[in-house]
Amino acid sequence: MNNKQRYQNWKKARSDKRDQKQQQGQQQQISMHQLQQLNNQQSNSQDESDDEDQQQMAKTEERLNDVKLFMIDYGQCDVKKCTGRKMERFKLLTAIKPKVKFQGIIVSANGKKYVSKEDEELLQKGICVIDCSWAKIDEITYVSPNERLLPHMVAVNPVNFGKQFKLSCVEAIAATLALCGRREQADFILSKFTWGENFFKINKDAFDLYSECQNDKELKIAEQKYLEMAQKKENTGQRNYDMPSSSDEEENQIQ
Repeated sequence: MNNKQRYQNWKKARSDKRDQKQQQGQQQQISMHQLQQLNNQQSNSQDESDDEDQQQMAKTEERLNDVKLFMIDYGQCDVKKCTGRKMERFKLLTAIKPKVKFQGIIVSANGKKYVSKEDEELLQKGICVIDCSWAKIDEITYVSPNERLLPHMVAVNPVNFGKQFKLSCVEAIAATLALCGRREQADFILSKFTWGENFFKINKDAFDLYSECQNDKELKIAEQKYLEMAQKKENTGQRNYDMPSSSDEEENQIQ
């Protein structure tokens, strides 16, 4: 091989090496570009996922606060035991004065009909309980056409556990929500109390019947069925809770 051939071979090898480096550089650029695209796609996907999570949380929060809750405070209860006051601290309800003419559903022993799903229009304006002492319930003179009764059920709160009708504020509101088809919000407010989840467990037979009712008439029929069923269980010793003894002071105090 002469010098001319050696030079040509060297020149060709150098050119090939240069072309190879160029190709490697182009491939590296393509790989970097692809990697950047992949990172962008992953970032966009994460952002979309975060947005979906936030939207879902917002929807859940909206459902859990769907119905606005209120309490007419007569200042008669022990603030340390009052479930209404605790709900107010958790910002779950708003306390209002007795002179306020509330336009939504008012849960009251003076109501003429049972609260039900047919009260949807009133429900949109909120639910209000009357916070007072059971011992002074006859002194309450609040009058409204929007007052509603609750059908038969028993209290689960520690003060009046097992007593018929003597519900705490949170129990009365939860029962009203459930009867109006807002069980999720009812469970949510009860979850703020250590004993809260037992309310629907102990009153399961009642609410299994009540949940199918659409109006006052149907609730009265369902209540009668429940009372007959409860009486049979009572006669056969099948009651699903024990009634603890309570002092007179406990009996007269609404939580």
